Amino acid sequence: MNWFDSRRVALAAVVAVFWIGESSAAAASAHDPEVQRWFDRHPDSLWRPLAEKWAASKAAMTSPVVNLTLPLDYYENGRVRAVLKAGRSQMYEDGLIFAENVSIDMLTADGMPDGRLTAENCLFDRQAKHGYCEGSVWMVKGADRLKGRGMYFSIGNQFIKILSECEIRTNRIPLKFGRFS
Repeated sequence: MNWFDSRRVALAAVVAVFWIGESSAAAASAHDPEVQRWFDRHPDSLWRPLAEKWAASKAAMTSPVVNLTLPLDYYENGRVRAVLKAGRSQMYEDGLIFAENVSIDMLTADGMPDGRLTAENCLFDRQAKHGYCEGSVWMVKGADRLKGRGMYFSIGNQFIKILSECEIRTNRIPLKFGRFS
């Protein structure tokens, strides 16, 4: 065996060890209940009905309100928790609001700014207090920045789920991040 062949065998061995290690780590995390718990918290069944109503709601926007400002949720003390602002919007009898050029300002119980959700288009269910957005989306809360395409969010349950092209910028994750370090 010459020098080139021995290097090729060594490289193949390293690739095999790496591949086996990666596939076993992926298999282990796929069955890790702690990891699975995070993915199962907000299943597609929560936002899929809004996604299915998206096209019909957009098409039914025949007499839009321009520059709508509407409180979406309140704290127990009566203060506003979230305010929807939209360039154009249509409110429907079933409690849905379709809006374009959307920003939702979140406020603390003291009335101070607590974050902003911005989206190109949004379909919001006023009764369930959750929404589905298509197009570009952004979320800013303190020093944290999230952006992507498509989003499901819940004001009542305090979460968002970016559906694709997600980018997260935060200073809250330490340099040594658990099992990933």
